[in-house]
Amino acid sequence: MHIPPWLSETLISFGILAVSWVAARITLFILTHWAPRLTSFTESDLDDRLIEAVKKPVYFIIILIGLYISIARLPLEPKVKAIADGIVFVLGVGIAISIALRVVDVLIEWYATEIAVKTQSTVDDQLIPLVEKVANIFILVMGLITVLKHFGYDVLSLLTALGVGSLAIGLAAKETLTNMISGFTIMVDRPFGIGDRIELTGGQVGDVLDIGLRSTKIMTPEQNTLVVPNAELVNTKVVNLSFPSPKIKNKITVGVSYGSDVEKAKRIMKECALSVPSVVKEPVPDVFLTKLGDFSLELLMVYTTEKFGDKVPSQDAIHMLVLKRFREEGIEIPYPTRVVYTK
Repeated sequence: MHIPPWLSETLISFGILAVSWVAARITLFILTHWAPRLTSFTESDLDDRLIEAVKKPVYFIIILIGLYISIARLPLEPKVKAIADGIVFVLGVGIAISIALRVVDVLIEWYATEIAVKTQSTVDDQLIPLVEKVANIFILVMGLITVLKHFGYDVLSLLTALGVGSLAIGLAAKETLTNMISGFTIMVDRPFGIGDRIELTGGQVGDVLDIGLRSTKIMTPEQNTLVVPNAELVNTKVVNLSFPSPKIKNKITVGVSYGSDVEKAKRIMKECALSVPSVVKEPVPDVFLTKLGDFSLELLMVYTTEKFGDKVPSQDAIHMLVLKRFREEGIEIPYPTRVVYTK
């Protein structure tokens, strides 16, 4: 019996499609049941995560390969075959993009949960989202270029147009790009980190809430959010009050009368400071006679608190204790006086 050529090619095409389906099922079975047994011998679970992420897309990509070959053998009209071929190719590229995105996601998630959490630096915590976004955009752009090239579009001219457009956008968004580069510099150089208390050249003080690509957010003592462009932080002086230690030195000035026992007043001021919980015991507070004033002897006490936020509460507590002890010990805190001689 003579079989027509078109029927023969059709049967072969369906046979190829059936073989690809069987191959896809076998591959899925291997990745689901056998591969985990092999990866169980490794210390890291990265291979397990990768297999779990790609096994379904690999299943579909094998079927699509069989479908692509089958369509090429079918006796179809050239236009119909071109349309079918294009659809299958786009689906294949879409699945390939899905595999690449899943692999990137698994790699970044594994790094964040297994490596980044063990490092003391917070640089990777800031860079991981940026790297993930850049990698995803790159994969999507490469997939788009592949599809356009398959359909005969001039990719080179498109890239040239994109380059010119990018240049124009770059010139128009110069300030934004400058802030983005400055943000990357801050993340790498780490002059301060999230949670650090910093002081700007304008006198603003606050805790760093977030270091973004364009700006840095700072929580002020008044519980307001100060947004500072990164370029400004990179090009000006910033005092990190939390580095190398969050401890901070504070000063208190008290005036006593000329008839007072200065050594006794110094001892009382030290005792008052050490009785405040937020004042550290080492280094020990120091008291100095800094000025012989018109009506008083000025005593300057330098002490250290655990953190910047303890500055004002500690000053209040020490002032209250010094005032009480001086009254009990008979040490006078004089008022401003002036002697006027009348001729």
